[in-house]
Amino acid sequence: MTDTLPDLPQEWPDSVAPDATVLTSKTASPLGEPLLDFSAMSGTTFEQFCWWLLKKDHTLAGCKRLGGEGKAQGGIDLFAFDAQETGKLSVFECKAWRTFDPTRLTKAVDAFLEGPWAASTRTFTMIVAQQDMGGGQLALRWATEKERLKQAGIEGDLWTAHTLTQRVQTYPDILSKFFPWHSIDLFANRWMERVAFYELVSKAFFDPRERVARWARDLVAQSASSSPQNRDALPSAQSGSVELGDDGYRASSLEIDGIHRQVSRNGNSWHFKGPWFSLSAVVPDRQFARASAAISFARPDVAGITLTVGHTWLLKKFLFGTDAPLTPTYRGFVAGALHQNPDQYLVDLPNCRIFFQKDGAREIAGVADLLTDVMRDALVELETAWCAVDFPFVTWAGNKVALAAVDESVWQEIGRFVEAHDVDNGTTPWHMFDANRNVLKPYHKRSTEQYDAGYHAIVYATKINQLSIGREVVLLWQPNDLDPNQTFSQRGDWSCEYVLEWLTVSLLPAVKQWVYEREFGKWWKLPWRAKQARAFADHLDRIFVVRDLREPPLMRHNMWCASIVKSAEALQIFFHARAEPAPFIRRREMEALYRAIAIVAQGKRGYVGYVSSKLGLRREIADHTDLIDAIHEHIREGRVGLNSFVADCAFRAMLELLGDCDVWLAESDQGAIRASMVPFARLRDDAILVDRHTKWC
Repeated sequence: MTDTLPDLPQEWPDSVAPDATVLTSKTASPLGEPLLDFSAMSGTTFEQFCWWLLKKDHTLAGCKRLGGEGKAQGGIDLFAFDAQETGKLSVFECKAWRTFDPTRLTKAVDAFLEGPWAASTRTFTMIVAQQDMGGGQLALRWATEKERLKQAGIEGDLWTAHTLTQRVQTYPDILSKFFPWHSIDLFANRWMERVAFYELVSKAFFDPRERVARWARDLVAQSASSSPQNRDALPSAQSGSVELGDDGYRASSLEIDGIHRQVSRNGNSWHFKGPWFSLSAVVPDRQFARASAAISFARPDVAGITLTVGHTWLLKKFLFGTDAPLTPTYRGFVAGALHQNPDQYLVDLPNCRIFFQKDGAREIAGVADLLTDVMRDALVELETAWCAVDFPFVTWAGNKVALAAVDESVWQEIGRFVEAHDVDNGTTPWHMFDANRNVLKPYHKRSTEQYDAGYHAIVYATKINQLSIGREVVLLWQPNDLDPNQTFSQRGDWSCEYVLEWLTVSLLPAVKQWVYEREFGKWWKLPWRAKQARAFADHLDRIFVVRDLREPPLMRHNMWCASIVKSAEALQIFFHARAEPAPFIRRREMEALYRAIAIVAQGKRGYVGYVSSKLGLRREIADHTDLIDAIHEHIREGRVGLNSFVADCAFRAMLELLGDCDVWLAESDQGAIRASMVPFARLRDDAILVDRHTKWC
């Protein structure tokens, strides 16, 4: 493969040798600071860090020294053969700049494109030490340079301290090597030192590289030595609730059966430490939209082992089963109790299963319930911060939000409109685009009465399974650089919600009118053209439709968002789907729903035979009065079922009795019916919250 490329330079500095001394960070950032301080590194140390990080995922085949050592323009290029196309290169340019201005960026890209490696390169990544893009001008320049690289057939990427902080968390050996104090004090996560341990432990002792095997052995020994000595005889433990502070570092302690537990919160890190296990989780925030967690077990037979779990497993399998029993039906991480020993539970974790006594399994469930409230609040806060409430979150070349869906031909016409209205092609209000048929980029060179200078939004389009229907493409929005301090406005960076409004109210009508005039111009009034013009206008009206992808909750801030009929319809559809794990329904909740159905039956609407069959009543029903008596009899005899199928049928029965509206119900009856629906609405709203943060991620 390599003979298709010129010989790669081998200017490897001594500092990137495997046994080279690393100058570690000696300071810890203030509590709550989420970023590692790469700008404090020397140029040599930063190059070492990049080399260690990149060789985790790439086979580095060449190195080129840039400039002179110690000069501001210095650094190294690292070459690797591209994993997807081995006849091409992935080039990484590493520079420990503290201030990376637009001029330096352009010079760096110029030097690369004019050099001998551009023709053989598939991806070019600029890695800098500074924390962020440094303001709007640099972001604008990078968008221009990235487009220039794309025109040369090269995918461009820019990594800052945000990117590096996120990537190094997967490689605890590198984190500990360069930032030992950060991994312990700043992140308050000893688990981060072994966050990838599970993936390594199966092969570490057989790895031919002695340093890898030694690292794993040392880690197991360290974890085992720190475990309590009295784990063989733990008293029964049950979880309680703990109140956490909103900001900064807060810790709460509780004792159950004489055994101490601690729950703490530091920024977006949440921690539990108890007698059976410790759990550390990173909850989503404006910078890191996906959650993760690590579980360290305290039992002697698994001491030192840390399992890492990802965003989707956490939300779908571990959380959002509050107060549910320890059965596989309701708890996605419980495989079940042993038939020969019902006090032993098999806990099903990613890539492994572990036996726990009942008390230990119950404690895992209790911690999951504590973390559920924290995770729910974090997801809602993230949506609010991004102005993306109720929109699906999508992993597509990074974290993005699905705005809406449009017909593929409409997106093509938007591309033609944008190309015709490049900011350099005219002075009308619609000449406000950095023209690109594949990406929608509203842009102004100079401030106007309505807009600030710069890019306002970047919108991509792609087909996404179960979001696209037929010929549709999904429009994707991403906040600029995921800056945690970013604010949105109609003048500057547009929010997700504003982009959708602008597309629907302003852009698409303008594009539709432009397409119509392009086809017919001023001749549409001619008799032989009028019929064709009307037919074409009708065609445009049919296809120029924006399908909103938001799925609002039934309740927001404890207030209902829909009528009783609409709410019952949504709940019937939800419980008909019967997700796994199933939503947990308490007996008092289902019986209250049956009583509410009896209230609706007082209106004497609908077919009683249909309602009786859906409610599982055991005798023939004569009329609505008899139906009400039978429902209460069914409740008294304890025959009401407690699963999603029963809830589905109950809401079908309610809808049959309601008819097509609920305005005829007395106000007091409406209040009682809504009260019975609240727990079901909360189950459904939690489920769609989880879906929009996992289904397309």
